[in-house]
Amino acid sequence: MDSRSVAFLEIMAAVAVVGVLAFLIYLIASYTRRSRQSPTSGARSVVEAHWVELVLGLIVLVIAVALLAWQLLPGALLRPAEAGAEIDPRSLTFFIVMLAVVGIGVMGFVVFLFARSAGNAPRDTAGHGSAVQASQSDATLAVPARTVETPSATRLVGLLLLGAAFLLLNWIYVEKAQQFALMLYLFYPAGFAVALVLLFDKATRGWSVKTPAESAREWMFCDTLLVLLILGFLNLHGSNAGETYASLFWDFLHIALFFFIFWLLDRKVTRYRFLVAYGYLIVLPILLLIWDVVQEVPVPEELSWWSTIWPFFSLAVVFFVLEIISLIAAKETDNQTIPMAKDVAFFVIYAILLIIAIPEAAA
Repeated sequence: MDSRSVAFLEIMAAVAVVGVLAFLIYLIASYTRRSRQSPTSGARSVVEAHWVELVLGLIVLVIAVALLAWQLLPGALLRPAEAGAEIDPRSLTFFIVMLAVVGIGVMGFVVFLFARSAGNAPRDTAGHGSAVQASQSDATLAVPARTVETPSATRLVGLLLLGAAFLLLNWIYVEKAQQFALMLYLFYPAGFAVALVLLFDKATRGWSVKTPAESAREWMFCDTLLVLLILGFLNLHGSNAGETYASLFWDFLHIALFFFIFWLLDRKVTRYRFLVAYGYLIVLPILLLIWDVVQEVPVPEELSWWSTIWPFFSLAVVFFVLEIISLIAAKETDNQTIPMAKDVAFFVIYAILLIIAIPEAAA
């Protein structure tokens, strides 16, 4: 294993440790903030244990700083030179930027804990419980509840059965050259057409329960997923596989996952749909790697690390962890402004990596 692979694994391990610790903070803080019923007056007294959150947050901050120092110490940066290999300045810059992003995310999480601790004073609801309940009941009677119907996932079963029938047909009867033609001239073009229809429908339809920041996040993800689908088509077209085509399942899985994530982002209102979208961006480079291995695509010896899948994989993993931290921090609010800013940073970096990954001959 070369020095860059070792450094990549170390950074991913550090990100995973910070993400797991942040999730544990959420679990412990949620347990200690539970409400209990007063046996005498019947009013609710809220148990606020902000000091537990602050102490745990400071522990995570110290660990994150220690991990950053471990990676940025001169001795750690000189390890590739000691092994006889020269470190790539762009790789070093990328690693430092990713570590800085993780550090900023953790510090923002801790600052959020301090701000919430300062803004939430201990509440005594013994004297005002009945009045609050009465006002809430009056408001409930005055304003009718608004329900939002979102499509159920069981409606996708029919499409899954159609996809299974298509795969069985190709494996049993269709030759490899015809499989390549079906995927290149039928499924990818049909996928583009359906995706454009979905985008047009999204542009002409509004959700009363989705904030403008949520809609902006959905548009950024949906547009990016469509661009990546186009890149998948160009990769298939440039392979000229023909009789050697053996990646029907992986191309079909790519298209199926694209529509599932698009449907989840556009038609559902769960807070975790953006986390699933980041997970899809983690899986996508792995699918490309599997596709190359199955098709036995030769890897040039002079290929730069920036033209491989690993910059995209590592960037998606880092922002996947940051999305988990933002979900924990915004558990009690619906503010999507900070997550939207995070997504903007992610897609700007992702676009830069796509430009850098272009081979010099094609550029």
